[in-house]
Amino acid sequence: MLRYRGEHTLSQQYFKYDVRKYFEQYTTFEQYSVLDFGCNHGNFVRYKSHSDYTGVDINKAIIEQNKQQYPGANWRYYNGYNKMYNPKGTEEFVLDRDYDKAVLFSVITHMTKDEAVEIIRKLKERVETVYVTFFSHTNQQALNNICRYRKLTMPDWSNISNSSVFYFEPDEYIWSFYDDAFAEKTFGGKVHDTKFSSATLMGMQKCLII
Repeated sequence: MLRYRGEHTLSQQYFKYDVRKYFEQYTTFEQYSVLDFGCNHGNFVRYKSHSDYTGVDINKAIIEQNKQQYPGANWRYYNGYNKMYNPKGTEEFVLDRDYDKAVLFSVITHMTKDEAVEIIRKLKERVETVYVTFFSHTNQQALNNICRYRKLTMPDWSNISNSSVFYFEPDEYIWSFYDDAFAEKTFGGKVHDTKFSSATLMGMQKCLII
């Protein structure tokens, strides 16, 4: 199994990575309202609470768990479609209030381009600034990590590095890789590198700030 930071496996880090710390390399969140789209296990508020935070996820069980573990935050179950995590989802995403900032950590990485465009478009209608991580076509290490952890056959890297957008779809899974310039053109905003090592979970993706 793929290991990070010596003794920790990727699966162990998956529940413990500090989402807020990742995005704080680009911005500050104090005094701002935050929407965490694809909040997973509530990692944004795991290490530091936030007074105006809303976490949204398509996994109902995770949302219920987060309500128990972090009762001071706002949690919303969104029954949207996702090939990898919620293939029976049918709900259209709608925001009922404005937010200062939205963060999406490893969310559009599991969507098609068209799905990602639609979600980001809806977020931009009600959110001042959107921070979106993505797999870059320059980061072969990320693909190596995915294939090792999931025990998948490695595709030809040249198919990714030479594509504007490439979908790695073994079985029910999907991982999307983008050319940096194409991501900026498609979603708007500017691509930023991460300070974290590509050998760590938080260093596998760049950030698009829109």
